[in-house]
Amino acid sequence: MDAHQLSASACPHDTAKNLPTWIEFFLVLGQVSGLEIGYAHAADFPEFYARFPEIDLVYANPLDALRIEDERGFVPVAMPDNYDEVVFVARKGSADGLADFADRPLGAVENQFATLLGCLLLDEAGVRNGEIRYYPSWGEVLAALRRGEIEHALLYKDFYDQLGELSLEGVRTVQVSDARRFAHVVMLAPERAGLRPQLLQGLLRLPEHPLGRLILADLRIGGFAPFDSTEPIRALLRC
Repeated sequence: MDAHQLSASACPHDTAKNLPTWIEFFLVLGQVSGLEIGYAHAADFPEFYARFPEIDLVYANPLDALRIEDERGFVPVAMPDNYDEVVFVARKGSADGLADFADRPLGAVENQFATLLGCLLLDEAGVRNGEIRYYPSWGEVLAALRRGEIEHALLYKDFYDQLGELSLEGVRTVQVSDARRFAHVVMLAPERAGLRPQLLQGLLRLPEHPLGRLILADLRIGGFAPFDSTEPIRALLRC
């Protein structure tokens, strides 16, 4: 592969909502940065992880950014300004506030930043959560809540924002976080690390590009900022 050709992939949570926009994102990023970027789609997380050995560029959630750094030595490049947040939800009639989550079974998805953030925010509020019951997806967490299998749950805010009134029937929104801790991270393969300054400049210039600005607006991203180390994310894990 030519030194200026990159294969890219993005978090399935994001591409599930607007795949065409993400394809356009990488095309325009290539134009702005002077790099040739091809998109390698991953329909779900197993496929996303299976692509780690072969991709050069990835837009990953905070925990997956650590994973690809550990597995392949990827280097962080930039972080967007749309932070990953969590929504605390409960069956209607079962919770008025976070205090009602104390010592209760809590539905969530394992190894997801929203789950980590939710548990940390409960701890910071002095609320000790009970057993965490893991489900394969946020949709299945919500389904379990609506079935009455659990009374309390965490939902990834990006997933929650896509839900209509019918999907949330019988569900109480207890609190939506505004922690602004971390967002997804653009990560670059170590073999391509020499292209990091060029790629970073392209990401920073996207809001100035007419089509780039429209793409970012559709992705609810105002812009990117340099992100040089994943250590702050690792510090959060140690809390």
